[in-house]
Amino acid sequence: MLRLAQYLLLVFGLVALSSGIQVDILDSNGNINIKKYHNYQDLEGLLNKLAEMDFVEKYKLGRTVEGRDISALKISGGLGAVENRPSLRPMVKYVANMHGDESVGRESVLGLATYLVHNYGKDDRITKLIDTTEIHLVASMNPDGFEKVQRENGNGKDLNRNFPTWKELGLSIQKLKEFREPETNAMIHWILENPFVLSINFHDGAVVANYPWDDINLRPSEKSEFFLTDGSNNRAPDDAVFESLAKLYAAKHTEMSLGQASCGKFRDGITNGVEWYAVSGGMQDFNYIFSNCLELTLELSCVKKPEESKLQGEFEKNLEPMIAYLEYASRAVHGVVTDNDGAVVPNAKVVVENQGKVVKGTERGEYWRLLVPGKYKIKAVGNDMESFWKDVEVVEGAGPRVDLKLTKGVKKIEEISGEENTNEDTTKEEDGVKLELVPGWCLQFKVFRLPSWCKSSSSTARTSKTYYTLY
Repeated sequence: MLRLAQYLLLVFGLVALSSGIQVDILDSNGNINIKKYHNYQDLEGLLNKLAEMDFVEKYKLGRTVEGRDISALKISGGLGAVENRPSLRPMVKYVANMHGDESVGRESVLGLATYLVHNYGKDDRITKLIDTTEIHLVASMNPDGFEKVQRENGNGKDLNRNFPTWKELGLSIQKLKEFREPETNAMIHWILENPFVLSINFHDGAVVANYPWDDINLRPSEKSEFFLTDGSNNRAPDDAVFESLAKLYAAKHTEMSLGQASCGKFRDGITNGVEWYAVSGGMQDFNYIFSNCLELTLELSCVKKPEESKLQGEFEKNLEPMIAYLEYASRAVHGVVTDNDGAVVPNAKVVVENQGKVVKGTERGEYWRLLVPGKYKIKAVGNDMESFWKDVEVVEGAGPRVDLKLTKGVKKIEEISGEENTNEDTTKEEDGVKLELVPGWCLQFKVFRLPSWCKSSSSTARTSKTYYTLY
């Protein structure tokens, strides 16, 4: 009897797996077929159905002005993976319907979610993707706006002008969230609390892949130790990676790379944000400035809310690029930062030589760094220690694993108070007072702002700075 019961459980389990999910956009042949727009109740019902699978979880990011849930779907394969992310599994997020009247992305994300869930365990490519990537999907950031068919949220605010800018770097999460819309705050908290590697923010009104910077004259290096440069010509330090991501999506799309949509012409179907038009307080720049996450803004359709009969065609244009973009996360150089004893080092800084953005590691010592193909040097810094530089070669395909061990003391820590570094030669002997407190250790103080009685002997005024040097 026991063997019979086990056999029956196995058979019914296989039948259940093969029958899959039952949702309105999946036809009897297992194909996605989007015939209508999904209102708030429809959307929640579809997500609930998908979340019945053991590798899918539905969760809430927050609530809107009018009290609707902002729901997210997490998809991650493997035993227990949806509850606890396996080490070094990269996180990618897609957010749609930020503007309530821009609806193609909303339906395409629902179609993608259904496609991924239905094909897991059946299609090798999709199975590998879900077993190696933690995927987060938000079909509607602004469900209030969708119900009213309006751009703004329930308070009449444009959510893509409501995010903190570089000028607010250094503030606490609580301060960043003050006086902002609830939908914006849900995103701020989500972005800052999770180590996302890649992201897309879906919009409509054009057909183009847009990448940072979105705003002009950004200077995050003045306020953040994670920016060594600001980029140039209104382009971000990681411009080469952003452009590669944009070209990938546009090329995989059936029409975008042609750049000939009736609502706007774009070479190769891509554009730098500022070169199109400047946006201050946008979510795309916020991701890059305040976290490690690289986000693009994807404009999918000239018509913001086309006829329902057009939805399936729009989904089919975007299915392959949406999948390929998720796969791009696997190209990242990745690894774990440890100390000399092999213990993980939380929140280490990972530096790539001649690259303007520093990546912050996770609490578990993980890091991911997307780079275009080439040869690089990489090191980690944390707990007043650093690793040796390691040579890394990035090629097309899966990124290499490069673990970094902190084995030597940081020779110099520069604390700047006042204006920017004047790029002085720091290799020459410093003036000032040196105190030897312990044999082998030297504490050096240098004050650049000279007293009034001494100014006549100096022909050059200098910025106020203090150096602490450990030998």
